[in-house]
Amino acid sequence: MARRVAVVGTGQTYFMTRRKDASAPELVYEATTRALQDAELSVKDIDSVVFGIAPEAFMGVNCPDKWVSDGAGALNKPFFRVHTGGATGGSAVIAAVEQVASGVADVVMAVAMDRVGQTPVAQRVLGLIWDPIFAMGLSLNLITVTAMLNARMMEKYGYTEWHTAKLASKNHKNALNNPYAHLKVDVSVEDVLNSPVLSWPIKLLEVCPSSDGACAVIVATEEKARKITSTPAWVNGMAGYTYVTTPGNEDLDPERYVSFDVRKAYRSAGIDNPRQQIDVCEPYMPFSFSEIGDYVQLGFAKDMKEAIKMVEDGFGEMSGEIPFAPSGGVLCTNPIGCTAMVRVAEAAIHIMGKGEKRQVPGAKVALATGRGGSMAPASATFSNAFILAKEPR
Repeated sequence: MARRVAVVGTGQTYFMTRRKDASAPELVYEATTRALQDAELSVKDIDSVVFGIAPEAFMGVNCPDKWVSDGAGALNKPFFRVHTGGATGGSAVIAAVEQVASGVADVVMAVAMDRVGQTPVAQRVLGLIWDPIFAMGLSLNLITVTAMLNARMMEKYGYTEWHTAKLASKNHKNALNNPYAHLKVDVSVEDVLNSPVLSWPIKLLEVCPSSDGACAVIVATEEKARKITSTPAWVNGMAGYTYVTTPGNEDLDPERYVSFDVRKAYRSAGIDNPRQQIDVCEPYMPFSFSEIGDYVQLGFAKDMKEAIKMVEDGFGEMSGEIPFAPSGGVLCTNPIGCTAMVRVAEAAIHIMGKGEKRQVPGAKVALATGRGGSMAPASATFSNAFILAKEPR
């Protein structure tokens, strides 16, 4: 990047199934106001605004970007929309960082919002993502496709329903410390195992909710960042990647590769041993079993056998080697169009030391990821990754 860039402020709304108390512009205003307050800036200090939102069908409003632009503080400023499915929030941050790094602007606010609760048929909307000739006739939805993948991986690698339930219990307990989280339930492994089966082997407490809410992240040049805050979260590495996926035409084996976007972000940040160099992770994990594969695809485990042992040893717990999803993660909050931005915001919060009860002590380097498209839990159509750190590279 031509200029160093840092996150200087973040803001989130309270997430829930339906935010009946606020319109879409009001949700955006709530998130942007909190981000501005966090950075101690005014809307006049923002040079440009990037807005992210996923399928408009969730909201039932055409061109929602026009509706929310005033709430985002974009009057008389450059403003444009980004949409890459579940990766949208991360893609919006990439666009904001690139504006600053390139010299187009000095301070840019990325804001993302979604109101999945506006549609009673979210799965029907998501069912339209498949190829209309080769896949749509199978009446697939993301839960059934993911369940088939989970079952296949269980058979191939030998992990059990207990392993995925252990991860679900961990994430739900983490969410209890996050004031913005949607689902806050103190559940045991047994509670998860006994929850209703949605599509075997996936159970109710192992799948993300549909959430309403918004998130904002403010990024600035090095010169501005050092004046704005004493604890900036430096964007030392980031990457976006696009991949073509169609159910049935490929082997979604987590042992095949470290995710391409993560590999590039690591390279930019000088990360060659993530298990030794990263302190906290906020990955895009909409299902509890996603975490097992992520240990491999993010470069923390050499293979699935080691990843399964890491689950048993509590590797990703708050008291473990590298806490995974201290916020409760996607499993507990999923406003699709801004889910990936929440990951970046939460990673920045740890670097800036603002995590309160969910803070990972002494966190110096954080990883955040976003996934979107037809196979978001595994090999996504769109993906992105960020390395945030206390010291700039």
